[in-house]
Amino acid sequence: MTEKTNLLSDSDPLKEVIFPRGIPGFEDLTRYRVLYSDTESGRVYWMESCEDSEIRFTLVDPTFYSLHYVLELTDDEETLLQAETPEEIVVLLMLWKDEQPDQDSKPGLHANIAAPILINVEKRIGTQKSIPSPRVEMSISN
Repeated sequence: MTEKTNLLSDSDPLKEVIFPRGIPGFEDLTRYRVLYSDTESGRVYWMESCEDSEIRFTLVDPTFYSLHYVLELTDDEETLLQAETPEEIVVLLMLWKDEQPDQDSKPGLHANIAAPILINVEKRIGTQKSIPSPRVEMSISN
């Protein structure tokens, strides 16, 4: 694994992403650093709270799971993210670990595909978008 690198600027690790509404369950925490590290399996991201050092989320690009999102932002989300082009927005999936799987699931890391993290990397503004019925396209390589 290589050294962690800041998603926003390799030269300034102090830059933060602001989540004006926080993240569901962590609404009071609005400032995060987003770092990444390249692994054998692909790039892994960490979103660390600037306000509570014990809060850290693991994130991956949806393509890690061969998923490609088809997202439609609400007017409110567009206003919040302030993106002028879709290319300014990075979509990441939050991972969670199933410590005690039931008989129908496997232990390990799982991606929350129904609530991706959206970050405007130009303006450093983020939100978590809840999608009741996510539309994703899968790519299958031979």
